[in-house]
Parts: sequence; C-alpha cells; structure tokens
Amino acid sequence: MLLLPVWSIYLITFQSLGHEFRPDLRLWVVFMGVSLMYAGAYLINQIHDYESDLINGKLGFLQRGMIKKSEMMAIYLSLSVIALIIGFWAGFKIGLIFTAVFLLGYFYSAPPLRLKDRPVGGLIANALGYGFLLPLSVPYYMENMAGQAIYIPIYFVLAIAAGYLLTVIPDKEGDQKTGKITPVLFLPVRTLILLAMMLVVLSAYFSDRGGFHYLTLISIISVFLLLGVILSVSEATVLLACKLPIFLISLLAGFYYPVFLVFLLVVLITTRIYYRRRFGIIYPRLS
Repeated sequence: MLLLPVWSIYLITFQSLGHEFRPDLRLWVVFMGVSLMYAGAYLINQIHDYESDLINGKLGFLQRGMIKKSEMMAIYLSLSVIALIIGFWAGFKIGLIFTAVFLLGYFYSAPPLRLKDRPVGGLIANALGYGFLLPLSVPYYMENMAGQAIYIPIYFVLAIAAGYLLTVIPDKEGDQKTGKITPVLFLPVRTLILLAMMLVVLSAYFSDRGGFHYLTLISIISVFLLLGVILSVSEATVLLACKLPIFLISLLAGFYYPVFLVFLLVVLITTRIYYRRRFGIIYPRLS
C-alpha cells in the first residue's frame, strides 16, 4: 500500500512525456527497480521507527514479533542492491538517481543524520525523494524534460511537502516521547494545515501552467479538504486529507493506464481481506 503513490507518480510522469512515448521493457524494468528501492526505504524506516510506531499504535509485523530486525535489515539490503543493479543497467543517469534515492532513504531513517527526526530535514527529504528524484528516474524523462513536462516534478515536490506536513500531525504523541523533533512539536496544528494549504495552492498553479488539469483538480479538492480540517481538526479528518489525494492520484494513473487500475483494485481488495482475516482490522481505509 505504501508503494501506491510511488507507482502513481512514476506512471503519471511517463504519461506527461506525451503520446509519442509508449511503455516498453526498459520502462517496466525500471518500474520494478523503483519499487524495490522505495520498498527498501520503507523497511529501514520501520526498523528505526520501531518505538514511535509502537506508541502511535502502528502495530506492524516488526512490533508483533513476526519478523526480526536483523531479517528486515537483510531484506532491505537485498532489495537495495538489486534495485541499484537495475538502475545502472537502465543507464548511468538512472543509476545515479537510484544511488541518490538509496542514500537519502538511508540517512532519512538511520543515524547519524536521521532526517526524519528533524523538522526541515524530514520535509526536504520527502519532497526530494518523492517529488523530484522519483520523476527523474522515469526512462526518457530527463532527455525530454522540456515544455509541459518540466512542471511535473515541481507539482509533486509541492504536493509531497504538503502531505508531509499533514502526516506528522497524528504522530505527535509518539514522536514527542521518542525525542523526535518534527514540525508539529513547535508549530500549532492549524498553522501546519495552513502551510500545507499554501503548498497545495502553489501545486495547483504549476500543474495548471503545465496543462495538467487533472492534477489541478486533485489539488483543488485537497484545498477544500484542508478547509474542512481547519474547521474540524481531528485525526480522522487529517488522515482523510492525507489519503484521499493519494487515492485520487492513483486513480489518475489508472485512468492513463487501465492495466494499473485493475492491478490497483486487486491490491486494495486482497490487502483488505488479508488484514481483516489475519489481524481483525480494517486496512486500508481513508480515515
């Protein structure tokens, strides 16, 4: 589920190049490499977020004792190495981007930098990792990053930054108890929401400049969601404002590539059934 925005941004970026570009083997192999690289980043994040996730009620496989930290680290390293091999196979530039993603993912979670525990570092790392480096990893994008396509990374940098400001709000208690210094610990919640709204408005401006009207529409919907959150701040409304735009972006990627839409539906249904039967919880959910 955590990879849905990764896949969606990747496919939307490729689509922004225009109809003269058609999916080919290189696109899908890099797609696999991107999936492995970002999956690895999520794994090392779970290792170093063990205590705060436990306090915040994010009881994953690690907290339930279903996998050891050493085993998760081995998987992280394996996925990262395979992803790097794929990246350099696809081209030197993509290999360098994969390397940058790997280093950013590591220093985001692990000491000595632990960017996730720093207010500005966490914001910049998320915006760069998902909004900038991810679009650049798409084959043919850097060679054709002109005209309308140049607005894609600008849009996603702003949108991801806004999403990050929202995601730290529900984690305030656990972050505070574990010594993290995230934006929600020194800025009022409504101030964070207003900052996120400003970023979303900017994202709508740049997507409109680029002619990506569907992305503009998603940003406009997000603004109205955030207005609702300001009027009624709660964990449920904040989570809805975080998750619904991601879901809409995934649907947009599915609109461009119907095979991905079918894949998306299968992932959602099977994940819902799995977590319901194994853990007795409803996941995924929008709030």
